[in-house]
Amino acid sequence: MPHARLAILLEDALTAAAGAERPVAPVSLAVDYGAAGDGELRVTTTVDRATRSLVFASARAEWPDGRTAGGAQGVFRVTS
Repeated sequence: MPHARLAILLEDALTAAAGAERPVAPVSLAVDYGAAGDGELRVTTTVDRATRSLVFASARAEWPDGRTAGGAQGVFRVTS
């Protein structure tokens, strides 16, 4: 998977997790790339912390064999 596609996948997952309860907009996104591989990626997300105005979230993408394809951390501003 090209790096750009992995970054988009992780950003979309983070935005969905951070904005599950209220609309958000990205402020900062850091992506770490891991192993190349084949197959369907499994992405897990966690909201690490949420305040009234910011949401901090992390995501990890894994290949079917368990190797890490990449990870990301994001900060999102609550827009409403």
